Amino acid sequence: MLADLRTNVARRLGLPQEEVFAGQPLSAVLVASPTAINSIDLLDAFAGALADAGVEEDVELPTMTLDHTAEDVVAALGKQLVPSSS
Repeated sequence: MLADLRTNVARRLGLPQEEVFAGQPLSAVLVASPTAINSIDLLDAFAGALADAGVEEDVELPTMTLDHTAEDVVAALGKQLVPSSS
């Protein structure tokens, strides 16, 4: 599921997955993206990728700054996707 999420985020940002998830801050991803203009576009890419995966109603986008990485966002989303043990 997280691999699909990474693929769809990169596709929506118009960048290779290796570039989006290379450990650089989201601000650098934003500058490199030919489609994203501002942080709202980044949020839209992650929200759209969640919708592509069919889980948009099951998770909330985390609050993060542009100093975080795309992998930080995916990790936070992944924690929400882990089935509860109750």
